[in-house]
This record gives sequence, C-alpha cells and structure tokens, in this order.
Amino acid sequence: MGGLGFVIDSGVTYLLVGLGVGSLAARIPAILIALTVCYRFHHGFTFRKGGRAPWSGWYKFALSNAVGSLVNYGAYVAVLFIRPASSVILAVAAGSIVAMIANYAMSVCYVFR
Repeated sequence: MGGLGFVIDSGVTYLLVGLGVGSLAARIPAILIALTVCYRFHHGFTFRKGGRAPWSGWYKFALSNAVGSLVNYGAYVAVLFIRPASSVILAVAAGSIVAMIANYAMSVCYVFR
C-alpha cells in the first residue's frame, strides 16, 4: 500500500499547494489523509482483517507510524532545504521512500499482529 499512500500523499500535497497553502504546511494534512487511507487498506487487504476497520486500530496505526511520518516529513523538508528549486513531487517521493519500510515494520510488529 506504499504506492497508494504515495499517490494520495502527493495528490493532496499538490492540491493544497495549488490552492495556495505553503508546501511545508500542506504536507501535514496530506500525511494524515494518506495515513487514514492506508490504514483502511492495510486492515482489509494487506493483513486480511475482517469487518470494518475500528477507529481504535487507526490510533494504534497512527501512533506506530508516527516515527515514519516524522521521517517522511523530515526527508521532505531536507530535500527542499538542500535543493530549494526541487519539485514538490521529488521531495514527497524522498519522504515516502524512507518512511515506507519503517511504517510497514511497525504495522507487522505492532498494529496487525
């Protein structure tokens, strides 16, 4: 689901930047929306849990992926700081790549075990 998260994350970031939100501020809601969608898909497909995804599971998922989200945001900021002329998609991709492994490991070990 990392690919789905990336599509949603970058899409929301681009939408918000296009609406005039600063690129750093746009990442925060983009990450939260992508996190929510990924939780739902992880619940139903990746880890094959039946029924509706409980909100209590979302909180557990969000907490366990907080480190990955901070790494994601940090890599995004680093790319834009090091190369201010970089495209937003490059910065989003860098953040997504470095966070994907950490988020999946936390899901396997903590959220969906």
